[in-house]
Amino acid sequence: MNGLPTDRSPANTILRLVAAGVVSSRAQAARVTGMARSTVGLHVDQMLRHGVLAETEEPQGARGRPAKELTVGKGAGYVVDVIFDRTNTCVAISDASAAIVESRVIEILLNPDPEAVLQRVFDAADELLAGQGLELADIRQVIASVPAPVDFHKGVTAHRTIMAGWERIQIAGILSEHFDCPALMDNDANLMALGAATTLHADELPLLHLQLSTGIGAGLITSDAKIHRGADGSAGDIGHLRIDSRSEARCQCGKVGCIGAYASLHAVMSQLGIERGTDADPRADRIALMQLVRRADPTATAALRDAAMHLGHLTAILVDMFNPRTIVLGGAMVELSDDVLSTIRGVVYQEAMSIATRRLVISPSRLGNKAALVGAARLGADELLEAFPRTVAHLVRHADAVH
Repeated sequence: MNGLPTDRSPANTILRLVAAGVVSSRAQAARVTGMARSTVGLHVDQMLRHGVLAETEEPQGARGRPAKELTVGKGAGYVVDVIFDRTNTCVAISDASAAIVESRVIEILLNPDPEAVLQRVFDAADELLAGQGLELADIRQVIASVPAPVDFHKGVTAHRTIMAGWERIQIAGILSEHFDCPALMDNDANLMALGAATTLHADELPLLHLQLSTGIGAGLITSDAKIHRGADGSAGDIGHLRIDSRSEARCQCGKVGCIGAYASLHAVMSQLGIERGTDADPRADRIALMQLVRRADPTATAALRDAAMHLGHLTAILVDMFNPRTIVLGGAMVELSDDVLSTIRGVVYQEAMSIATRRLVISPSRLGNKAALVGAARLGADELLEAFPRTVAHLVRHADAVH
C-alpha cells in the first residue's frame, strides 16, 4: 500500500472516533468529520481489510436494511497492563478502545524477589492471551504501574528504599523484551488520576487525584486530559515534602519531617501502636486499624482527624498552585472514615484562595482499587492509536509476506 496515513490522517481520525465510541457507522463518521462519504468509505474499507476495524450487521426489522456497526478490530492491537502493588499484582489485557478484555490478580508480595514477581506476571499474561485466542504478536504495547517514584524516561524506579530490591531492575525494558513491543512504566498515582479522568467530562478538568494510603501521592491531569509528569517524571511525589524540618518523625523514604511521616496510613498505625503486617499476614495492620475505627475508638478517631488536617493543609497549597477544577481522593485513608474526606474538604475551602475554590469539586474516587488499571488501559489505548501508522505498515508487510 502506498501513501500510508500519518498520525491524525483521515484514517487515524476515524479510528480514534470509533475507539472513543463517538461514531459507530460510516454515515456518522462522515457527519462528525465533515469528510465525504466516499472518502470515509475508502479509509474504512482499507482498515477493514487489515482488521484494524470490524463491521458487524445489526438487524433493523423486516423492512429496513441491516445497519452496519463499526468497532475496533483485532488488527488495532492489544495492551498488557501490569499493576504492581505491595501485596498483589494485577495483569490485564485491554484493547484500543481502552476496554479491559480480561484481568487476573496475582496474590504475591512485591518484595523481596522481583524475578519471581515478573515470572508470575509473564505466566498470567500467557494464560490470559490463550484464553482470549490471542498471540504474543497481537500485543503492541505494555503499560506498568508501580507504587513508587518513577524515572519515566528510563523505565526504572527512582528511589532506593521504596520498592526495595527493584531499584536496579529495568522493569520497562524487561517487559518490552518479553512482549516484543514498547513498554511504559508510570507511578500508580498518575495512572489513578488518568483513570479518574475517564469518569469526568472535559469541563471538569484539570483534575488533581490524591492517593492517600500507606504512602501519599498525587496525579495531575491537565485540561487537555494529559498526565502532567514534569521534566523528569517526578511531578506529584508529594508524600516526601518536608513539612517540619525540626521533626524526628521518620518517613518510609528515610528522611524526617515528611508529610508521609505524619499523615500516611503507616504514620497513623505507628501512632496507635499497631505493628506492621508480616509476610504471612500483610494486611493484619490495616484490619486492626479498621476495627478500631468501626468501634469509634477515640484515639484512632483523633489520629485520623489529625492526619486529615495535615492533608487538608497540603491540599489547599496544591489547589492554590495548580487550580484544579476537580479533586478526587482515593486510597485506604479515605475508605476508612468519612471524616477524612469532610476534614480535608473543610480545610481546603477555608484556606485556599476563593478564586480557586468557587467552582472546585472534591469527591471520593468512583473507581476504588480499579483506578490504576483503568488509567493504564486508557494510556495503552492512546499509545496504540498514536502508533497507528506503524501498525498498518506492520500489517501490510505481514500480508505481503503471506502472499
